[in-house]
Amino acid sequence: MTFEEATTVFEDSYFVVLTDDAHSVEELRYWIIGESEKGRVLLVAYTERDYVVWIISAREAAKREREIYEEERYI
Repeated sequence: MTFEEATTVFEDSYFVVLTDDAHSVEELRYWIIGESEKGRVLLVAYTERDYVVWIISAREAAKREREIYEEERYI
């Protein structure tokens, strides 16, 4: 997956944001789970610095992460 594809999860109307407490030591970190422009459900780790979103990592969502996304989307 490309960086460009990872950024498209922020455009998904049904994205889910969770805090990443285990890695939020020096700054707040988050996970966003959403569908990319290519139709894949991705998990993107990110933080915000000076009103700018910084992507830390991105990958396809695992089974449980996909279930969380689908639970929220189809409520």
